[in-house]
Amino acid sequence: MGLSRRARDAGVAIAILALTGLVVLRVSGGQGEAVTGIARAVDGDTLTLGRHRIRLVGIDAPELAQTCRRDGAEWRCGAAARGRLGELLRAGPVTCEARRNDRYGRMLARCTTAGGDLGARLVREGLAVAYGGYEEEEALAQAERGGLWGAEFERPQDWRRLTGRPSEERHPAEPGVLDRMRGVLGLE
Repeated sequence: MGLSRRARDAGVAIAILALTGLVVLRVSGGQGEAVTGIARAVDGDTLTLGRHRIRLVGIDAPELAQTCRRDGAEWRCGAAARGRLGELLRAGPVTCEARRNDRYGRMLARCTTAGGDLGARLVREGLAVAYGGYEEEEALAQAERGGLWGAEFERPQDWRRLTGRPSEERHPAEPGVLDRMRGVLGLE
């Protein structure tokens, strides 16, 4: 009985390791191209990294020309969002994992620096709104009245519509790790 139990335990351990390997391959390999380097901010949710123009997935920042009102005075919230993204990018190399391209040919990507996820930081600080991701960060920024949430503002998609600018498609929420594991296991 001892040998069969050990064999069964070894078989279970091998199966768990194999499944873990498949999940890692599926989670990391299914995302598309990854690029790393020094980037610069174009606006509050777009950056350039080498030859790539990258739109941060899951967020929507005020347009560069967009203004908001804070404490009764005009606030250049679009310029503030770009300035903050620029500060975050100056912290060092950025790595962006592409999800897909948008209709303008930009990579839609999740980008990180040593300081963490750029989209999460911008939404958490109230300099961008959740746009298919980062709802928890937005709720915290709202509760603390940070950035846009302490001002009067038009959501960027509404501002674009009101000023005759092209609309920006919403970024579908990304599946979480458990959703991806269900897909790997065929439980969808």
